[in-house]
Amino acid sequence: MDQNYIIDTLKNNINRSSALDTLMDVERVLDNLNLYAYKNWIEGEIVEGPHIDRYWVTVTIMYPYKLMPDPEGALRLTQNDCKVYYAKDELITAAKLIEPEDSDSPDGADGRRPGQARAKKLKRPVWLVTLEVPRKFMDGFADAQLGVQDQSIDTDAVEAAYDDGLGDDDAIQADARAT
Repeated sequence: MDQNYIIDTLKNNINRSSALDTLMDVERVLDNLNLYAYKNWIEGEIVEGPHIDRYWVTVTIMYPYKLMPDPEGALRLTQNDCKVYYAKDELITAAKLIEPEDSDSPDGADGRRPGQARAKKLKRPVWLVTLEVPRKFMDGFADAQLGVQDQSIDTDAVEAAYDDGLGDDDAIQADARAT
């Protein structure tokens, strides 16, 4: 896992408000399942996702190797129809430039800044936890009521109104002829 890849992913999520809303919904699901009561689950950083499919939302969370999230929390997720995958990986980051030994030689090999020193690459062990959360958990938050400014709209009542008109084929055909 490269640090630049993570930064690009986060920039893309900031530019898509739907991604931020989905991430907030995933966080709400994790909170409602009391996942943060388990050791180290609160310490994670989102590094990939959300990937929104028809039935699933997939998010990858990174943890420092020494702060592996408690597998009991993963069990709680799987008991609630979520899928959890653990993987070991290495995070490639740039070293802090404090001493001259922290930089590579100024050979300009990257082509971006010829003649200037660049930070050494450090590899740090991490855990990547990929969560696949059913969308039915997230859709349930928005289905019951929708708020528009000061008014509250009951979406179930709107859907019921559409369902009431399904059997009225004569009225639909009359409307089609009128236009």
